[in-house]
Formats: sequence, C-alpha cells, structure tokens
Amino acid sequence: MDTIPLHDHRLKAALSICMAMIIAVSCDAIVKHLSAHYPIHLVNTIRFALTLPSGLYLVYRQQALTRLFTSQYGVLITRGVLIALGNLFFMLAAATIPLADGVALFFTMPFFVAGLVPFLIGERVPLIRWITIIIGFIGVIVMTRPGTSMFQKEALLAILCAFFYGMGQVLTRRLDPTLPTAVTALWQSSVYTFFYMVLALIFGFGLISPSGNASLDFLTRGWIMPELPDLGLMILAGLLSCFQIPFQVAGYRYAESSFVAPFEYTAMIWAVFYGILIFGDIPDSATIIGAIIVAAAGLVMLRFDKKKI
Repeated sequence: MDTIPLHDHRLKAALSICMAMIIAVSCDAIVKHLSAHYPIHLVNTIRFALTLPSGLYLVYRQQALTRLFTSQYGVLITRGVLIALGNLFFMLAAATIPLADGVALFFTMPFFVAGLVPFLIGERVPLIRWITIIIGFIGVIVMTRPGTSMFQKEALLAILCAFFYGMGQVLTRRLDPTLPTAVTALWQSSVYTFFYMVLALIFGFGLISPSGNASLDFLTRGWIMPELPDLGLMILAGLLSCFQIPFQVAGYRYAESSFVAPFEYTAMIWAVFYGILIFGDIPDSATIIGAIIVAAAGLVMLRFDKKKI
C-alpha cells in the first residue's frame, strides 16, 4: 500500500508541473530566438523527431507496446493534428509578439474548452463557466487593445493557438481512460513530426519571397543548413521536450487536476523572465492587467469545477 502522505504527493505534483512549465517556456524561447533566421518546419522537425525515441522508451517502460495501435487511432490522430496546429500558431505568434503576451493569450484555452464541450461532447456548461469565459475574454481585449495603434494582428495567432489546443483537449476526453499516457504522448510526438515534415515539403524549397513579416517568414522560409551553435539549440529544444511530457504527466498523476492546473500559470513568470533577459520585452501595464484578469478567471473556473458547481 502507498503510505506517502497526501501533502508529499501534492508537493511532488506542484514541483513536477513547475518544472514542466520551465522546460516548455525554455523551448519556446529557443524557438523564438531561432525564428529570425530559420523556418519553423526545420526547427520543429528536428525538435520533435528527437522526442520519438524517448517516447517509445516510455511506452516500453509502461509495458504498453501492445496498446500503440489502439482502435482509437482516429481520435489520437485528429487530436494530434489539432494540437500541432495550436503549436504552429503559437510559435508563429511568438516570432512577432512578446513571449509573455503569447503565453498569457494561450491561457485562454480553458475558456475555449468550456465553450466547446457542449457542442463536441454534450457536457452541460454551468452559468458560472460562461461568466468566467466572458471575464477571461475581457482580459484578452485589455491585453491586445483592438482598434488602437498598440494592436498586433499576430496576437490573433496566439488566440487561434488556444482554440486549437482547446479542441484537442476536448477530444482527450473521448480517449479510453485506461490508455497509457505514454501511448498518447508518443502519438502526439509522431503527429508533430509528420506535421512539420509536411510543412517542410510545402515551404522548404524556399519558393516564396520574404515578406518582411516575422511570423509569415518564419513559416515560408526555405530550409538552410543550420550553423553549429543553432543546430545545438535545436537539439537542446528536442532534448528538453523529451523531459517536459514526463514531468507534466507525473504532476497530474500525483494530485487532482484542480490542485495541479493552477501551477501551470508559473509559465508566465518564465515567459516574462526570458522576454526581458533575451528579447528585451518589458510588459506594459495593459498586458499585466489583462494577464491577471485571464489568470484570475481561469483560477475561478478551476475552483468551481472542483466544487462541481
């Protein structure tokens, strides 16, 4: 029998999620740095291909090799493509807007999940959720300031990211709960790799002239041979990604999601840190206020979900 005290489980959960967030934002910072010279399909093909061996090893460790070719492969592929689209839109946004802005906008994902579940899987959405969704998107308006000179259309890409991630998370609820997490993770890594290889076939020949828009050029730039330090950063991002998923999975295994999920907001701290340290991006007051509104609405939603109201 497991005799580890509950508070020890929760401490492990919190530390695991915080570590996963550090790794995730570190990878985002690396990819944003590389976006000035390389195409996203080059960077992420290398990055996610490196996660495949470790993913297969985790499947082996969970003794789940026989579950790899599950009858739910259609849901796994669809979910994988949706989340891959989310990843693409986030990285294209991050090529232009400050990293902290992109991460804050990504945290609108729970509102998309709450809004989509009644249409995709038939769950009833309580009134309090609709109220927090509205409040959350007020925070987005404060951050992005549409209709003013401060508005950047690339911020809409980060919102699209949250939408597609949200759709992917809704489909996660359709998966067999007994399906090992390592199997789901390996399918996701495989879809990521194939997705970016397809983009490489479309854009990698460099047939599209530079537009001067950082986000668009990050997508359409042709493949070039990376310089050794940059190749090292791509490999580092891949190796870090190998550790992110196990930490994230461990966090949600050690404690209930209503306790664990708020620790994902520590990603904002690291996004601000990297933004200032590497890119010289200092959040203004509107960004800070909007991010606080989004985070507060998300935390309220989690609290009421815990009470099942």
